[in-house]
Formats: sequence, C-alpha cells, structure tokens
Amino acid sequence: MKKRTVALMLCAMMAFGAAGCGAKDADPAATEATESATSTEGLADSAVSGTITSTPCASSAFDLKGSDYVTLCDYSAIPVTITGDYDVDDQKVKDYFKQMFDNYGPFYMADPDKTTVEEGDIVNVDYVGKLDGTAFSGGTAENQNIDVYQNASATGTGYIDGFTDGLKGASVGDVIDCDVTFPDDYGNTDLAGKAVVFTFTVNSIQKEMTIDDVDDAFAKEQFQVDTVDEMYDQIRSYMESSAEYNKQKDTTTAVQNYLIDNCEAEVPEDYLTARVDDYRRQYIEQNCNGDESQLADYVSTYYGKTVEEMEAYWNEGMEKSIRLEFIMDAIADELGVEVNQDDIDTYAEQLVSQNGYESVEAMYNIYGFGDTDYGKRYFADLYRYDQALDQLLETAVVTIDPSADTESDAVTEDAADATEAGSATNASTTYEAAEGTEKTGAAN
Repeated sequence: MKKRTVALMLCAMMAFGAAGCGAKDADPAATEATESATSTEGLADSAVSGTITSTPCASSAFDLKGSDYVTLCDYSAIPVTITGDYDVDDQKVKDYFKQMFDNYGPFYMADPDKTTVEEGDIVNVDYVGKLDGTAFSGGTAENQNIDVYQNASATGTGYIDGFTDGLKGASVGDVIDCDVTFPDDYGNTDLAGKAVVFTFTVNSIQKEMTIDDVDDAFAKEQFQVDTVDEMYDQIRSYMESSAEYNKQKDTTTAVQNYLIDNCEAEVPEDYLTARVDDYRRQYIEQNCNGDESQLADYVSTYYGKTVEEMEAYWNEGMEKSIRLEFIMDAIADELGVEVNQDDIDTYAEQLVSQNGYESVEAMYNIYGFGDTDYGKRYFADLYRYDQALDQLLETAVVTIDPSADTESDAVTEDAADATEAGSATNASTTYEAAEGTEKTGAAN
C-alpha cells in the first residue's frame, strides 16, 4: 500500500465537492472536479481546533452500493497522459541551488582586503553583554554579521540605540567595550532601563558572496554536510523525491479523471442533497462562525460569487465526488478488495500525527461532516477505494508528454497544494539555505 497515493485519494475523494479555501475570484465553472480539493485545508484546520460541532449528519442515513448505480468502463489498462517534467539532471540541480542562493541570500564571507570598519560595511563579531560585571542571559553571541552604521543585523533586525556605536572605525582584531543603556520599555524587565557593557571582538569585515564563492564551509554551515558535492547530492535527492511525488500525484489525478469520463454513474438526488447540505452546514461553521447570515458576504469577498453560484458549484463538485466514490466502490467489489481494520487504524494514527489533529476522533469528525461515527465509516470506505486505485495505477498505461496541452495541468497543481495542506502527508522536506538565527538579547 502506497502511503502517498492513499493520502491523495482520501483527500481528493473527501473534498471533490468543496470550495472552502480557494483563491479569491476563482471561477468554479472553469475547474475540474479535483480542483475542489481546495477546501481540505480549512476544514482540516477546523478538525484540529475542534470548531466543527458534532451535529446529526444527513449523509449517514444512506448506505449505498456503487455497483447499483455504475456501469464500469474497461479499467484493466487505463491510458493516461501526464504533462509534468519529472526528470532531474545536473543542470536542474544547479539551477535550483542558484534559486535558493538568490532567495535566501545575501550570504557573506570574510574580505581579506579590508581591515577598518567603514560606513556600509558588514562586520562579523562576537560579543558578550554584562550587567554589573556579570554576563546576562541572551546577551552573548558568536559569529554575528552586523551592519554597524545602520545599527542592525545584516538581515535588517534593529538593535537598541547605541549598540554598534563603538564599532565605527574599528579594526579587525580589536576588542571594544561599548556602554549601552536598555530603553525603559524594553521587553525584558530585568534589563529595562539598565546600563550594561557589551564587549565586542571584531573577527572580520565581510563581503557579499557570489555563487562561485560557495565552498565546503558554506555547505557545512547551511546544509549540515561536509562538502559541496554532498550539498548538491542532498538537493538532488530532494528534487528527485519531489518529482516522483508529482508524477504519482499527476498519474492518480489522470486515472481518476479517466474513470469519471468513461464510466457511467447515476447519483440519487436525495443522497446528493444530503451530502451538499452537510457540506454547506460545515462550511458555514468553519468560515462564518456558524452564522448563515454571514455566508453571502463571505463568498462574495473571497470568491466574487453569490450564494446561489457557490451552491451550484458545490452541487456540481459533490456530484462528481459521489460518482467517483461509486465507481471505486464497484471496482473494489470486482477486484475483491478487502481491508484490514488494523491497517486503517494505523494509517489514521499516522495522519493524526503528521497533520496535527487533536485525535483520530477529531479527524473522523471532519470526514463525517461533524458526525464522528459516520466519518469513521466513510474514512474506511475511502481507504478501501484507495487499495483498488493502487491496482489501477499498477496497470495504467502512462504517457509522459510535457508538451501536451491538457485541461488537467492547472487542476493538478491546485489539487496538490490543497491536498498537501489537508490530510495528505508531505512528500518532501523543504531545504532552507537561510542564515542562522540572530541573538535577541540586544535587539529591539
């Protein structure tokens, strides 16, 4: 069982009919069913915080079998085309690092040609702050880059008045005592209004690094590896993992869309009404503090739509969601898919741990439109459907064509973002080549 596929399937199925947290002025009529997964983020937040109340769920009254409503297509070897770029080569790794270097910089290194601090210089120092001759907590730091004449860190964080005055005109190697008085309204009451002494050691005057200056020391400081080669290996590993995740996600979306387009599925009107009504109620609880009178203003502000237009969108999306659920239920029956409750429980616990829900019950609450028992049953159904989907993905005939112009391209990206924010597990770790955290003892 593929965890990432499970997460994608669960979230897409749960949120097909939802438009909870999408971009302002989005055009519901222009989107595919999968794009409606944008609601997952907001709804998941509600489950974590416990803001979704336990209210009778109209959907729980139904116990429908997909095979009663579906005529299946041939799903033995589903042909799909995905349009992403999933290859990672040396040039892409270098380009990605350059983007990181530009975004998280500037970075600095010692300038051997400068020995005296002048206006505009970034100076690397160690310092110790003492109150009545004793070092105080938060007042000591090493290897700090300071913009002396701006009285700020190299990243722009301001210091208390006079903090860097004694460094003006200093030379590399100097040890300088600076008398500084903390302001009366300083946040640390032990220091507020107190006169202290900061002793600075001037290590070097810095110059801004270029990408050609990147060396093993940079790799060790910013990426916690020993060499530049290991740094690039780390970036490549991340990019390959991300590309594989995107490929699997795009394939899953394409297979789901193929099934919706090629299978026939009827949706009972009363069941559709129940599902939309449950979602509508939950949406109001989440976004309007449970006050239906706020709904018109909310959807107008964030979507530029009337309530009637949003309800039509929910109805259309939920119908597609139910169609896919029926299709997958029928396929799971034909394939003889059975699920183990222990596996479901284990996976539910994983989602709770990875996504910050208060508990498994809180997560089931969101899947059940506020009805925890129904949510547990619905979650188990979706898990079973995913087991069937795994088999379809194994036999799908996948063509990769980045030049293809298909409607699913934008859908894939939007649905992926929402899925990541909701119940899905993160597929990768974000590397941040950012400077170390500034000490705050002397900062404003």
